Amino acid sequence: MSPHHYPTFALDDIANLQESAQVEFKLAGGRDGNGKLPEGMWESYSAFANTLGGEIILGVKEQQGEFTIEGIVNPMPMLSEIWAILNDPKKISHNILAPTDVQIIEIMSKKLIRIHVPSVDIKLRPIYVGTDPYSGTYFRVGDADMHASREQVEQMSIKAGINLKLKQSKQ
Repeated sequence: MSPHHYPTFALDDIANLQESAQVEFKLAGGRDGNGKLPEGMWESYSAFANTLGGEIILGVKEQQGEFTIEGIVNPMPMLSEIWAILNDPKKISHNILAPTDVQIIEIMSKKLIRIHVPSVDIKLRPIYVGTDPYSGTYFRVGDADMHASREQVEQMSIKAGINLKLKQSKQ
């Protein structure tokens, strides 16, 4: 077992659902209730990749600290959109997911999307949203995605052996 592998959790135990350092729930219902990718999910993607890794579960509603499984009526278009965004370097710096990391799962006859985000090797960090690592890099603290400071981004880049100034001037 690798040092960054953590046990999964049981989604069907609704009473015990909670967000943590490695679990993020998003409703992903959209205005019409048929499903829409939540904008904040990409911050979680960056945060998990830059820290311990984690699971993003789409289709779970939070209300006053209580979580309920709402499901996603039609998850297939959302899967296509996830892969399109992941493979667009103007939206995400690196796609670090394998096809098996994104799954439609069914709990209580409701469909959810489960995204396993691995922790990336220090040489790939930072993983960021958009084209600017300074405005798009996040890390995970407890159950929150925190925006990385300029100094933190530079520290990640130094450890990765990347000179961000040179990288940005080529874009």
